[in-house]
Amino acid sequence: MLVMRFHWLFLFASLGWLLISLPGGCAQPQPAPVLSDLESPILDTKVRAIKWAGDNRLESAVPLLVDRLQEQDTSVRFFAICALKKITGTDLDYDYKANARQRAEAIQKWRAFLLEKNSSPPASGTNEDGK
Repeated sequence: MLVMRFHWLFLFASLGWLLISLPGGCAQPQPAPVLSDLESPILDTKVRAIKWAGDNRLESAVPLLVDRLQEQDTSVRFFAICALKKITGTDLDYDYKANARQRAEAIQKWRAFLLEKNSSPPASGTNEDGK
């Protein structure tokens, strides 16, 4: 009799977990991130957008990601430098755990990187004559 009760208890518990873990449920699907989400005041939205930008290697997100390196929140800085490294292939010696002065120095390197990147002509495979 005890075994039978245990069996039913196990069955109900398993069924409960199955129902809880089914997709859909009560949760609303989240919209796909957009670049402006990188500046969201909502931490989860911002972090999701940072990960999205890195995973999709969005070059257009690089200036906004560099701005995120100044955030007070360590997790935002961590995900921002990870995304930047995915997109650019470098971290320019930025350490998200460093003190504010060290981070500021590394951010200056990132700003110089952006200026250099924006001032260099695009590689089009043609010379000045268009040939």
